[in-house]
Amino acid sequence: MAPPSGRQPALPIASRAPNLRRPASASVSLAPARSEARNVARPLRDVEPARLRLLDRAAELADRLSLLLAERVRLTVTDNTSTMVSFRRTRGVVAFRVHQMFLEAPPTVVDALADYASRGRRSAGSVIDDFVRANEDRVRRSRVERQVRGLDPFGRVHDLQAIFDELNARYFGNRIDARIGWGREAPDRRRRSIKMGTYFHDARVVKIHPALDREEVPEFFVAFVVFHEMLHQAEPPRMIGGRRVSHTPEFRRIERAYPDYARAIAWERQHLALLLGDRGARRQPHFDPDDPLA
Repeated sequence: MAPPSGRQPALPIASRAPNLRRPASASVSLAPARSEARNVARPLRDVEPARLRLLDRAAELADRLSLLLAERVRLTVTDNTSTMVSFRRTRGVVAFRVHQMFLEAPPTVVDALADYASRGRRSAGSVIDDFVRANEDRVRRSRVERQVRGLDPFGRVHDLQAIFDELNARYFGNRIDARIGWGREAPDRRRRSIKMGTYFHDARVVKIHPALDREEVPEFFVAFVVFHEMLHQAEPPRMIGGRRVSHTPEFRRIERAYPDYARAIAWERQHLALLLGDRGARRQPHFDPDDPLA
């Protein structure tokens, strides 16, 4: 089973098992920003109908788990795309975190959830894993939707779409099929390292760190970062020596042939503290010259 993961849009549900008082209203956690966990309770009358239906199905699942375990259960439903299910016991309550797919799970899978939480049987884990694998397409769609949601290529200084289109025509023959946009800036800007760009293979999305959207960062450097991420689609990861390698020798060869490669690497070395932010500039920068980009 995968380890727990936090900061996911969630619906905490208290079980309605016999001899337990059901709370007067359910607590709804609105989707928080990536770098902060913020719970906002709202009266049920303010919750949209689709959310209410989700709450009802979640309450039914929590009730069933509570009856099977003969314990109090608190259920949190997430759209997490990495950890599908986890649980822990705290203050006499079994706290589950499950992906939304489990709201439609058959009784055998619900029984396996309870069995796994009570006895940790490997057979129960296998039933859960089989159910997750059967819903892989659903998880993949959710992952793609999350990466595309709110994607905006137009920054205050740099237009990523214009940069992308020019690179695609000049170096890739317009064969790169991807969307591009700025990532989100975390409230706490203290950094010792920076991942300037990321390419999401499933979603075919390029995200560029917003620290690059400033007048001090020249367009040739932003273009190099975008080129690097586009190259991930043209030269996808390969298995070499039994391990998955993202930056293959061919990837590095093409990257070094980029006209502004040397100038971009030199600018990065000289201005890394600027990209880390003012507080980061007073700390020792972390820089890997062999792998400066994601």
